[in-house]
Amino acid sequence: MQFSEGKKDSWEGVGEKPHQGVVVTRKVGLAGSCSTSGSSGGGITISQNDITAPELTFGAGQPSGQNITVSAGGAGQNMNLTSKTGALNLLATAKDSESGVQAVEIWVNKKTTRVDANGIASTTGPGLLGKPTFDSTSAQKKPGETTAASSILAQALNLSTEIPQGSAPAGESRTVTLIMYAVAVNHLGGRTQTPELMATWSEP
Repeated sequence: MQFSEGKKDSWEGVGEKPHQGVVVTRKVGLAGSCSTSGSSGGGITISQNDITAPELTFGAGQPSGQNITVSAGGAGQNMNLTSKTGALNLLATAKDSESGVQAVEIWVNKKTTRVDANGIASTTGPGLLGKPTFDSTSAQKKPGETTAASSILAQALNLSTEIPQGSAPAGESRTVTLIMYAVAVNHLGGRTQTPELMATWSEP
């Protein structure tokens, strides 16, 4: 799978196998609405020892807006939202050729800053998250068992429920920042996390 920052090219997900066991072929693109999860890639035998964490890439894209991506071990990225309604499409892709991928998670937090007519700022969040917003988890397997080498989690975040829809009061400004990252866990407990991807809406 390949994604180019700043472009609206699609990621190809060929032969994805969701955990329900139904084999599908679909194109997952950040520019359009998407919601799917599942495993892909050829089957592997889980090794006895695996000291490396899964490879993990996480991207976000808004129709007619930016597409950006972050990878585990890399730097965080920022994007400006072009609308506070509609979908923000999220795509996490994990791979582990030694012990497969047991879980992929997408975590979404939020920070809201308001500046009143007197220039006084107040900030709410980010809060303490108890569970991921989206996840794709399969039963954990043991060394010697067979599993898929990679897993994909694609979801659409509804901006209308994340960002206040009323206009900011006259003389005031409001900035909402969605703080997101992805997590992947292999079948031997190895865990990796991407840097944060921040999507911001400001008004007026």
